[in-house]
Amino acid sequence: MNNLRNIVMLALLVIFFAGYGGFWAYRSLYREPRVQLGDEIAKYRQETERLKQSTTFMNQYYNQHVGLYYRSLPQNPNDALANYQHWLREVLKFTDIEGAEVETEQAPQRTQLAVYYRFRVRAKFSLDQLSRFLYEFSFAPFLHKIKAMSIAPVEGREDLVAVNMSIEALAVPPAGSQYPYPLKSDLPSGFVHPRLRSGGFETYRVIANRNLLQSAKGGVDKADYAKLTAVNHVNGEPEVWISVQTDGTLVRVKRGETIRIGSFVATVVDILDQDVVFQRGTMRWLVTLGDTLNNAFALPVEAYLIESKNEP
Repeated sequence: MNNLRNIVMLALLVIFFAGYGGFWAYRSLYREPRVQLGDEIAKYRQETERLKQSTTFMNQYYNQHVGLYYRSLPQNPNDALANYQHWLREVLKFTDIEGAEVETEQAPQRTQLAVYYRFRVRAKFSLDQLSRFLYEFSFAPFLHKIKAMSIAPVEGREDLVAVNMSIEALAVPPAGSQYPYPLKSDLPSGFVHPRLRSGGFETYRVIANRNLLQSAKGGVDKADYAKLTAVNHVNGEPEVWISVQTDGTLVRVKRGETIRIGSFVATVVDILDQDVVFQRGTMRWLVTLGDTLNNAFALPVEAYLIESKNEP
């Protein structure tokens, strides 16, 4: 009897442990790994879908901006850095800037869409030279921009300002083989990408004709207080009288003569009954009786070109 009971107890224990062990084995060796594998598959599917969407977005972006490839810096970092720095120095040389410092500001920064290069330019400009540099910079086809620029007076030099500018330029990779990259080792050339409203530099020369740092240097610009007070005839020849209110002086000038009052340097080219026409560089400016010199009105180029053609 006891033997039978022992056999039954042993059988029950075997059944219990077999069931428990089987459930443990099913849960640990089959169900949990399967659930974990399913979670990993779902995660990879989501990541794959995200990458597909990102790739689709990048392809759409590139397809919409194919022209960016043709304005990009070279793909090789050494070519991009060397060639762009050389271009900056050439523009500075073209604007008659000497002793300029051009350097790489930091290591290139890579993103999914482009490689960013940053440069630093330090130089002393006249306002006319700075205007010319900014004009040439804006009409270059490269993917570049001036991120920051500071201007400070130069002690002892009324005609110069110290300029410190940070420049950013981009290299954009091609979207694929259907857009063969045209620039192997050189900068884009053969075309311009105008950002300015006017194509003529003379339109912007007026910027250089104002003493922008007068308040920083102290004092006042005499041209702001030099008023055209009269047009008189002396010995049968018209003569312009300009009253400089800062020191009470009277400047008298005839046709063909040059005046230098504050930031205003110009030559008298015509004297009318109520107006005087001055030549500053390649542009002409009109000042009416009662107005100050710095309130001169820029005459359209066509006006005096037609006039010169009509002269005998």
